[in-house]
Amino acid sequence: MNVDFSFTTPFYVFFCFVGFLFSGESFAVEVKDIRIAQQEGETRLVFELDKSTDHRLFSLSNPDRVVLDISGSTFPASSQEALKSLPSGVLKKVRFAQRDNGTRFVLDLSKAVKSKSSTLSASGKFGPRILVELEYGPTKKAPPVVSKSLSSLAAIKRDVVIVIDAGHGGKDPGAIGKYKVREKDIVLSIAKELTKNLSALEGFKPVLTRSSDVYLPLRDRSQVARNANADLLISIHADAFTKSSARGASVWALSLSGKTSEMGRWLAEQEQSSELVGGISLDDKDQLLAEVLLDMSMNSTIQFSLNIGSSVLGEMGRVAKLHKSTVQQAGFVVLKSPDIPSILIETGFVSNATEAKNLGSYAYRKKLASAIAKGVKASFMKNPPEGTLLAWKQNQTRSTIYTVTKGDTLSEIAKKNSVSLSRLRGVNSLKNDVIWIGQKLRIPSS
Repeated sequence: MNVDFSFTTPFYVFFCFVGFLFSGESFAVEVKDIRIAQQEGETRLVFELDKSTDHRLFSLSNPDRVVLDISGSTFPASSQEALKSLPSGVLKKVRFAQRDNGTRFVLDLSKAVKSKSSTLSASGKFGPRILVELEYGPTKKAPPVVSKSLSSLAAIKRDVVIVIDAGHGGKDPGAIGKYKVREKDIVLSIAKELTKNLSALEGFKPVLTRSSDVYLPLRDRSQVARNANADLLISIHADAFTKSSARGASVWALSLSGKTSEMGRWLAEQEQSSELVGGISLDDKDQLLAEVLLDMSMNSTIQFSLNIGSSVLGEMGRVAKLHKSTVQQAGFVVLKSPDIPSILIETGFVSNATEAKNLGSYAYRKKLASAIAKGVKASFMKNPPEGTLLAWKQNQTRSTIYTVTKGDTLSEIAKKNSVSLSRLRGVNSLKNDVIWIGQKLRIPSS
C-alpha cells in the first residue's frame, strides 16, 4: 500500500493505521465526557459514561502518575486534541490508550498525590460516572468548582506548539570559533528571536527548552517537547570544522539508522515502552505488533520532519549560504522522539571567519530567525495538525458558492451538501432561515 505522507501529518497517518488494527474490537461502553473540578489541595476528574462498567485505579511513581482502566470502554480519538487543554492544578497531562479490554487513562502529575475513585449512578442529565479524586494538600470545605469539560474544550482551536531548543549551554559552551564567539550564546540568541517571531503569528505557540545559560542533557530536551505536546521540535546549533574554509548552514532530520536504534531502545526499556506513542501504549502489545506500530509512527514522523526541514532550508537560503541544498539525515539523539517531528538546524560554521562574524551580529541572527519562522509557518499553513486554529481556518476557506434558486430552502441546501443547518447559518452570518432567489451562500466543506 502506497501512502502519500507529503500531505498528511504523522499523527493522522498513525491513528488511521491504528484504527484499522482495532476496528474489529467491540466495546459496549463509551466515555462521553471528562470534567475537571479544582479546589485548594484537590483536583477531581469525572469520567461520564453512557453505561455502567467496572474500573481499576492505581498509582505509579518516578514520574508520579495515576492510571485509570475503564473496562469494556472506548474513547473517541477525535477528543485527543481536547485532552491537551484539560490539565489543571496538580494534573500536568491526560493521556489515553485503547487496550484489548477497554481504555486506559494516564494522569501525569506534578507531584505525588493520594488518589481514590468511586462510582456515581446516573442522575438527572448525567449518566453513570467514575469520580477520581487527587488530594495533595489541606482542602477547604467549599465544593470544587468545575473549571473544564472535555466536551466544551473540544470546540477550542489549539495553537501549533513549536519547542525551540538552543543547543549546549551552561558548562557546555559548544563550539568556540573565530573572534571567540561561543556556540551556546549564538544559538540562545537565535532561539529567543525565533520565539518572538512565532509568538507574533496567530495560531503558533513557541516553547523554549532553555531561556538562560543552563545545561540540559540531550534527552531532557526531547522530554520538554513531549511534556508540551509539541507539534515540532527545532534544535539550533552552530558548526565547527578543522578547516576554516568549511561554511554554510544546513538542516537535519533523523536518519533511518537512527530510527532503527531508537526503536530498539524504546522496545527494550519497559518504562519507555509504556509511554504513549501517538496515543497508543506499547506495553500490552506483542513484540511484532509493537514493532509495527512504532515503525509506522517513526516513518511518518521522519517524513514530516523532512517536509518541514525542506521548507525551513528554502527560507534560510535567502539569508545564509547553504552547506547542502537538501535536508540531511543523521542519528542525532535530540531528534529521536518517535512521535514528534524534529529538525536540527546548523546555522553556520563558527570556525569560518566570515560566518563567525555574521553569527556574532545581532542583525544577522535576527534575519536568520525570521527566515526559520517563515519556513515553519509555510509548512504548517500547508499542512496544519488536526484540531488547531490553522486547520479550522483552512477548513473555513475550503468552501463553495451556491446560488439560491426557486424552491430552495436552507435546510434542503444543508442536507444536499452534507453540512449541519446551524453551521450553514454560521458561515453565512444568517440570523434565521430566510433566503431569496439569487442569494449567494458559502457552503463549507463537510
